[in-house]
Amino acid sequence: MLKIGNYVDVKKKAQEIGCNVPETLALIPRNFESARSKEDLVHESSALTVRKLWQQNNIIETPIEKPGEKLPLVAEAAFEWIGPTIFVAAMLLSQNPNLVTIALNVISNYLTDWFRGVVKERQKVKLNVIVEKKDGDYKKLEYEGELEGLKSLPGVIKVVYEKNE
Repeated sequence: MLKIGNYVDVKKKAQEIGCNVPETLALIPRNFESARSKEDLVHESSALTVRKLWQQNNIIETPIEKPGEKLPLVAEAAFEWIGPTIFVAAMLLSQNPNLVTIALNVISNYLTDWFRGVVKERQKVKLNVIVEKKDGDYKKLEYEGELEGLKSLPGVIKVVYEKNE
């Protein structure tokens, strides 16, 4: 299942609450849209893993947190993988769209191992992607489904980025 909806101006919101302004890829806290200050922010527990995987694969991320800051983590008690919200800047999509595919493939490869031994019907992935569009608007893609479905996300992200509404 994939839902697409509007989202707040990520760069403006980051500035308003005293966070780093993301320039390329970033992991966005779960409650970013509703947070009144950076003290309210919490990351999914999977954010640390994704950040580490990206670093190991030379994928550059602009952390929302300033150097030395750590956001609290929250984990759900369920047998599904709930990913962090990923922000994709328009600049990245115009200059290096393949990096989005690589970043999502790194996550997908990790999850293949993570789900090893779990019956396919019980493998569930939740991942949100915030896309900064060409026209400066922001869209939120909410993916929930099988691991295989992640492969279609780069194409959807590209279409959302280019679509004028």
